[in-house]
Amino acid sequence: MKFGIKSVLAFLALVAGGAALPAHAAEVPVTVDLTSLRAIQKYTLDEKADDQAFILVTGVNGAKPIDARFPEAGKAWDAAPKKPAVNEKQPITLWKGALDDGQFALVTVSLFQGSGKDEALTKKYSEEIVAAEKSAPGFDKKTLAAADAKTLAAGVVKNEQAVITKIKDTFSRQKNTDHFGGLFNVLVWNEGGKIKKRVDPVGLTFGEHFGNDEKIYTKIKFTRNNVFVQDEKGTWGAERMEPLSDDEKTLRVKMLETELLKKPGSNPTPKTTDYLAGVQVTAEGKSLKWKLPPEGPDGQVVGVDDIHTYWNYAN
Repeated sequence: MKFGIKSVLAFLALVAGGAALPAHAAEVPVTVDLTSLRAIQKYTLDEKADDQAFILVTGVNGAKPIDARFPEAGKAWDAAPKKPAVNEKQPITLWKGALDDGQFALVTVSLFQGSGKDEALTKKYSEEIVAAEKSAPGFDKKTLAAADAKTLAAGVVKNEQAVITKIKDTFSRQKNTDHFGGLFNVLVWNEGGKIKKRVDPVGLTFGEHFGNDEKIYTKIKFTRNNVFVQDEKGTWGAERMEPLSDDEKTLRVKMLETELLKKPGSNPTPKTTDYLAGVQVTAEGKSLKWKLPPEGPDGQVVGVDDIHTYWNYAN
């Protein structure tokens, strides 16, 4: 391509005069925080004992894998209805990094009840989840647009469900292992200098949506009036919690399992384990607001009431 002398001189004059040239957008610092983790109903059968809980964080940021455990290996949080494993005053940063235009991070959060001392078993689980995610369409992309993010999120959940549907083959009360509590993904990406985000719970992986039969799910939904919250005076009271906080900066993900405990000489007894996690995403030090998708088969399944209505994702 040839340029006339006048064009070259004009360009040099602009540069000499301090004219602004197209600039590359700067990286945006981003954090994904777990702001709370509440045990609505414990896993342990001992009414006087607390649960032990921990979280595995896997995923990818560019070509760099994400692999972390909270708290650190060999430790676990105490959890009970009036003893949050994680509280709003001391949030946990699950992932922190900087995203250039188009870059993304997929942060997968897996909850377990137990001590986590069997590191070989939890390592096997993490490897299975990572392998499932890697085979999802778009996982190997270096950058994402909005349409790519939707495709990637859907593919990752579908592949994770295949793992979680068989989770009792690995983790079960009968085998005296740690207990799988739930799984959700946080996808964040930089689109033209603006951080976009999406949370996808793994959904229903065993049983039926409604009723009190055996089931396992991770969903975005309302809770019952059974979440203990402490007021400014230190008094505990049971409340119903919505999927979004009042300021819309915290998204709440509900993780539940109802199992039937079979005892010799008696009928099976239902036992429910129920946890609620709070998630925030911060860009350049500012907490971003969440939005639930509109009603419809893509984003929301309508039940008979608020308790039985859930959202497949939030963004």
